[in-house]
Amino acid sequence: MKKSLLAVAAIGAFASAAQAQSSVTVYGIIDAGYIGSNAREGSVNAASGQALKIQKSAFGQSAEQTSRLGFKGTEDLGGGASAFFTVELGLTPQNSELSGGTAEDRPQRTTNASGSAIDNRQSFVGVKKNGVGQFAFGRQYTPMFNTGAATSPGQYNNVVGDLVYTSGSAFATGTATGNGTNNGIGFTNRASNALTLQSDTFAGFQVGGLYAANNQNQTELSAPGANGNQANYSGNGGNTNWGGWGLNGSFTWQKLYVGVAYQSFKTQYSTGVYTGYSVANVGSPAATSGQVVGNGQLFPAAQISDKQTLVGATYDFGILKAYAQWVGRKVQNDYNTPGAATPTYAGQPTVAAQGAGEQLNRTAQQIGVRSYITPTIESWASVGTGKVKATYLNQSANFFGYQLGSNYYLSKRTNLYAIYGQTQTSSSSITGNVGAGANQYAVGVRHTF
Repeated sequence: MKKSLLAVAAIGAFASAAQAQSSVTVYGIIDAGYIGSNAREGSVNAASGQALKIQKSAFGQSAEQTSRLGFKGTEDLGGGASAFFTVELGLTPQNSELSGGTAEDRPQRTTNASGSAIDNRQSFVGVKKNGVGQFAFGRQYTPMFNTGAATSPGQYNNVVGDLVYTSGSAFATGTATGNGTNNGIGFTNRASNALTLQSDTFAGFQVGGLYAANNQNQTELSAPGANGNQANYSGNGGNTNWGGWGLNGSFTWQKLYVGVAYQSFKTQYSTGVYTGYSVANVGSPAATSGQVVGNGQLFPAAQISDKQTLVGATYDFGILKAYAQWVGRKVQNDYNTPGAATPTYAGQPTVAAQGAGEQLNRTAQQIGVRSYITPTIESWASVGTGKVKATYLNQSANFFGYQLGSNYYLSKRTNLYAIYGQTQTSSSSITGNVGAGANQYAVGVRHTF
């Protein structure tokens, strides 16, 4: 009897120890409230000669912080090593769908899905060694996102006015980044198919890196079709490659923090993809992924290079914290002459020819402050300027923006907020672009759990 009791006690103790070595945490954010905006598009309608104006007013979501539901866990492997994982899903409390979205980076012409059932913000698994660092595989934040998050006066809210972490939710056209699922205009926020490395902090220094790859090189194995017709031709040959790498580093000394990050991505569609019939484009990484596309070209050939740099710093004065950021992005596409190539056989659509690289350059800088006015009232402000320039017709535009915001904390996990932001084009060589801009305002409740 005593032996049985001892055995049961030993099993219970072993189970308790095993359970203590592993832990899983459920966390999340629900952010909802009222959002209003007024915007003026830069493009001008050819018939009326007037710019498009947009006014929005709605009980919306995720103005201060993107709503989400996450699961993260660790397991002690012994010897100072541990395994960890994170699965984080975006939430849409204003919609009938619980989650879902299009994680798209338009400059790179890539997307993970179109109207997916679940918005995969992050999902990765890795191993950590105390005193050394960690590595992880999966969909993860980029080095620039992490460096920018540490130096952002607005803490990556989704209201216009932040020129580094930009949001397009006030405009009718283009990709709305206000739900936080998409990659921004300033830089690429997340990368799928990624390996990340992050060191521990040594004498105030910390470094990290990212390598991402999603490559597919094919050889054409079948003839285009009977009698030189393009019917059933699916463009099996060529490359549909995407990948990139990035590095970041930071230094902390007393109340000073300085961070720098660089990342480079490439998208290659060497042949373009064609179809002789309507088809659901479910296999490609292009912007039309998941959409039904008619007879013709699914997407043209492209050779896109996207290089991004961010430098940021903060200094804590005690009564307030000061912030400064600079971001630069250079996108070049070496296939930029649509319809210039001659079809290789009868019935094939004209394709984009390889030409001199068209470039898009964007830079922006901003400064800001953030402070607790009282133990329960926190406020921030930021202001910045920037410039965008395209080699196409030698077009350029200067812009500026600012943002004001405040939190009133009802508890550690719940706060009321009010945010106002504005962006404006100050000068432009693009016809009809002067005066383009938007203002946006939001009041709401954010609860973390």
